[in-house]
Amino acid sequence: MKESNKKTFWGVISIGALFLLSKMKWVLAIFKFLKLQTLISMIIYLGTYALLYGWKFAVALVYLLFVHEYGHLYAAKKLKLPTTPAVFIPFMGAVIGMKERPKSAKDEAFLAYMGPLFGLLAFLPAIPLYIFTEEPFWAFVIVLGSLINLFNLIPLSPLDGGRIVAGISTKLWGAGLVLLFAFAIWAKSVLSFIILFFGIYQWFQIRKEQKNVNEDRKRVTEYQEMLSSLKNIAATSSYEHLQYYAQSLNQNLKDEKELQETLEILDEVDEEEITDEEKESRREQKKQEFIVAFEREVEKIHNYVEETASYYKTEGKVKARIFFIYIGLVAVLGISSYLSFALLPPLE
Repeated sequence: MKESNKKTFWGVISIGALFLLSKMKWVLAIFKFLKLQTLISMIIYLGTYALLYGWKFAVALVYLLFVHEYGHLYAAKKLKLPTTPAVFIPFMGAVIGMKERPKSAKDEAFLAYMGPLFGLLAFLPAIPLYIFTEEPFWAFVIVLGSLINLFNLIPLSPLDGGRIVAGISTKLWGAGLVLLFAFAIWAKSVLSFIILFFGIYQWFQIRKEQKNVNEDRKRVTEYQEMLSSLKNIAATSSYEHLQYYAQSLNQNLKDEKELQETLEILDEVDEEEITDEEKESRREQKKQEFIVAFEREVEKIHNYVEETASYYKTEGKVKARIFFIYIGLVAVLGISSYLSFALLPPLE
């Protein structure tokens, strides 16, 4: 009976609080800040874990994950990188999507370590709260916050730790593979095995890209030579000659869809019922459009190849700074998780 009255009391308090909040203008600001996708996924995530483990655990988990992801959003804003809103996925965590790749491994490291750094700051208030109240829940928040962010620092992409140490050397992902594999077996964690699979795949792709840089540069040189020939033909030969030569390039452009699409600019258009002078004017315009489009695509490919070649080249001082930030986060989170475990009440 007492338990029922207690639930009724808190139910009335909750409804009253929601009514008062609905009258406050800043509630609208919160909805705008969270974005609809984030809010809906957060409610689903919260409800799922509340049903399984209770509302306290669910609220603590959502809070810690949200602050962690906000760290990434903050870093992305500083780097002027567009992102998707944070999305909560039950049994997986929370993620934000990058609409653009960072310009370098140094920027990617900054983007990555701001998550665990904000995650660390998220549970710090629980320390004085535990000291003053001795409530085990606050010790649990410290443990949960420490472990979430410590796990994320395993040096293997797509985890934050892998993206951080990539600014030092992607060879360190080898240690991450061993650590995550050992943890996945020990914890029998399906999620860890999924992350391990994606980590191996991404490492393979990056190694392949780096290995093929010289071949890619030769390919770009060929495209630049093609461009030079096309410019010369456009300036000295007929429209038909340029069209024929451009079409003959199809074989050499089989792996470059964007360059192939520029050839369509030279396709014949309806030129009936126009004067010869208008016809010639149109063809000259199409010549220029084609050359500009082809040159733009060649430049894009060239920039991509050079960015890939230089992406993981980081100065010694920057590597040292990334290393100390990484080790510092691992140490603080490791110590806090170890010490806070002792504060939890024994399992019955």
